[in-house]
Amino acid sequence: MALRIVIALLILAVPLELPGCGPFLPEAVFDAKGGPDRSTAFNLGQFGILLPSYTRHYLVIAYRYLSGVGLNEAEAQAISGGPRGAILAFTSDESDNPWLAARNKVPGVAPIQRIDTYRQVQKDGFYGTYVNCNDDAFRTAASTLERLLAKPYAPDWIAAQDMVFADCAQGAAIPSPTSDPQLRPDRAYQIASARFYSEQYDGARQDFQAIAADSSSPWHEIAPYLAARCLIRAGKWPEAEKELQSIVDNPKLARWHASADGLLRFVWVRLHPRGRMHELALALARPNSQATIAQDLIDYRKLFDQDVKPDLGDDLTDWIICYQAGGQGALEKWRANHSLPWLVAALQYASFEGSAAPDLLAAAAAVKPESPAYLTVNFQRVRLLPPDDARSLTDQLLKLEMPVSTRNQFRAERLRMARDFEEFLRYAARTPVDSDAKPGMELLDGDSAIVLDRAVPLTLLRQASISPLLPEEIRKELQRVVAIRNLVLAQSPNFDDVFHLLHTPGDAPFVRAGYGRPYQPGELGMLQDSWWCAGATGPVRWVPPDQQQPEPAANFLSAANREEAAAEWRKLAALPAAPDWLGAQAVAYAHDHPDDPRIPESLYLVVRATRYGCADAQTGDASKRAFDLLHRRYPNTEWAKKTPYWYK
Repeated sequence: MALRIVIALLILAVPLELPGCGPFLPEAVFDAKGGPDRSTAFNLGQFGILLPSYTRHYLVIAYRYLSGVGLNEAEAQAISGGPRGAILAFTSDESDNPWLAARNKVPGVAPIQRIDTYRQVQKDGFYGTYVNCNDDAFRTAASTLERLLAKPYAPDWIAAQDMVFADCAQGAAIPSPTSDPQLRPDRAYQIASARFYSEQYDGARQDFQAIAADSSSPWHEIAPYLAARCLIRAGKWPEAEKELQSIVDNPKLARWHASADGLLRFVWVRLHPRGRMHELALALARPNSQATIAQDLIDYRKLFDQDVKPDLGDDLTDWIICYQAGGQGALEKWRANHSLPWLVAALQYASFEGSAAPDLLAAAAAVKPESPAYLTVNFQRVRLLPPDDARSLTDQLLKLEMPVSTRNQFRAERLRMARDFEEFLRYAARTPVDSDAKPGMELLDGDSAIVLDRAVPLTLLRQASISPLLPEEIRKELQRVVAIRNLVLAQSPNFDDVFHLLHTPGDAPFVRAGYGRPYQPGELGMLQDSWWCAGATGPVRWVPPDQQQPEPAANFLSAANREEAAAEWRKLAALPAAPDWLGAQAVAYAHDHPDDPRIPESLYLVVRATRYGCADAQTGDASKRAFDLLHRRYPNTEWAKKTPYWYK
């Protein structure tokens, strides 16, 4: 079954002219900022470290557990799968559509393999798509077919129903009225449904009201509910509220009370956002809310995301606002109620400020290991305690079972407190939590990569490249970096190594975090990300300010190590772009060794490097010099024939 994504629950407007994007290169994620790496475990109260950057979906769940309410099995099941910002729906084909499965078994009826349930809206420069025909419609049609299958007019009814479902995606095909008195009630319902699916809401509403007035119709009881749905689709919220409330208050329509009540709450989100947000916050903090928690959570997040100003007085909303804003004011709140949610928020602010009151630290230390807040409060304790105490606590915590992203965060804190180079290497590797990660994979995160790249001298980098404290893949990458640094920092670079480097555009003298370059060392990239750029940088790639790495902090290094690393880094920072450097080396060697059989190929490779490598103002000159020398001295070689152009 093919999955299709619905952009919004109703209609989500999107500009027709979307900006260009991509390509989407794999990016290693070590601690997901928007939510946990295991949502199922999170729903069971196994948080790891709770971050204020988590979406409010997860913060609501966290508050329930921190306040002692938690989620029962039914509640956890109702909200399983994470936030529902968009709906994942199945394509309506015979394998999962009860109507098609039943219809296609009828003798003499031509099979239909698929029904498109999504209708598009395109007007005034906007585009949207929404689920027009829901699963209930197909189940109802299948049960109706079972009721009518033995009737002589069944083929006529099936043909009309095909017309109705054709309107799910496009068009406005309306079945014709029938003269058969037995078929007339079902045909009236088909006509009303076709108008509804073709967005003729006023006409559909009139039809459903007529059906409601006909007590002999099998659709008499559901018709008032469907008439109210027409008002919702048309955006007539006050009228919909009044009509739905009348259904809820009518004891004769008890069968539809729950459905009408659900739609009524949906309408209240539009009509009374502040009051409804307050009601939802109170409901979401109550136990045994499995009947409503899924939709309540969606509505609450929607109102929050629309910046609805909430009414004061519900602890859940106050806590989320405070926690996401950095925790300011949480200490006073915690001292007033001594609740666990506010302890977590107060610790976050204390960590942000760099100090904590003794009573706050004592309360954090008293949190039991079985508490859902245990790892969160201890993560803040690690940040607040003196270094020796923080190191000891972190080492104890890392012995526990915990989510991968949480372990990465504790390892990052432990790395920050490293007392020597060996200790630094022990905590340098992290495990990605994104979908591109292979099982057991360990990579360098930004904090460890920047230290190895900028703060560690070549002598220690060579030591790291063979250290068993690092995984084999990281060691191999560092060995390549060491080899290229030896080459580019040498006073007289060895041409054998230059020639090899021309063949390995994936090599550079810089340590990369995460997955690094998304190609093999011998593969050219298509984004000018081969070798390196001028100014001691890797591939040209914009990094948001909040993701840019600070200057490396490596207090465990000696003054001599730092001085040596700084001198090397000044030389690396002065390097030209790789094509310029490679071109200068190859041309100089060609002048001194014109008979070396590798020269034509090396000049071809230089020109190629100026096409696919990182360019600067001098790259065109490097390209032309190599091109001219190749064609002047070696015009009959295969390499000259492969090089018809040079590149600016």
